[in-house]
Amino acid sequence: MSDAANAAPTVEQVLAGMTAELGETPEVQALLARIQPAMVLEHARSRRFANEGSSIPEKYRLLVSIAAVAGAGSPSCLKTQIGLALRKGVEPAEIADALVLARFALSSTVFSNSLEGLRAMAAALEDGDGEDVG
Repeated sequence: MSDAANAAPTVEQVLAGMTAELGETPEVQALLARIQPAMVLEHARSRRFANEGSSIPEKYRLLVSIAAVAGAGSPSCLKTQIGLALRKGVEPAEIADALVLARFALSSTVFSNSLEGLRAMAAALEDGDGEDVG
């Protein structure tokens, strides 16, 4: 292989690839390219690392990404991931199902996060300090 084939991509090449794949350049990446270009290259490197050699088919990786960014509360990332999934042939109903699963998973964390409080309430009921709410 030539040195050019082994050379790391430039920021401009990374942004051009994003634009080709997404149909637009994500604003965050365009701003990072101006402010801290190395972050664009790191983002591209991390994306390659997460996707190359994955045992998860692309469609499912896209749906997992959608659920994760929805749960993280990132509207701009969610818009980007949904757009990418649609461009890659994922059906809107499949995306909606991923969002429903993300909603369920996040709502379930309310109970998990309440564990110490639930233990205190159960102990209060056992000690007769509280009324049984059932």
